[in-house]
Amino acid sequence: MQTCELLEKCGFFRKYQASLDMACRGFVKSFCQGPEMDNCKRKAYRKEHGEPPHDDMLPSGHMLPQQYKR
Repeated sequence: MQTCELLEKCGFFRKYQASLDMACRGFVKSFCQGPEMDNCKRKAYRKEHGEPPHDDMLPSGHMLPQQYKR
């Protein structure tokens, strides 16, 4: 299985990897451990700004809706 090289540093992954929410699980499966990892907006943000984005920023670049936040 492919995994993103930033998993250990990724606030989204650390916070939501064990989530039972299907949306979060889908993002983890597609972006953190799957074919979309090179399209992760969190990676692009980190590269552009030199620091990680907020933990609740999804790999798609959108912010996680309030009802899903921990």
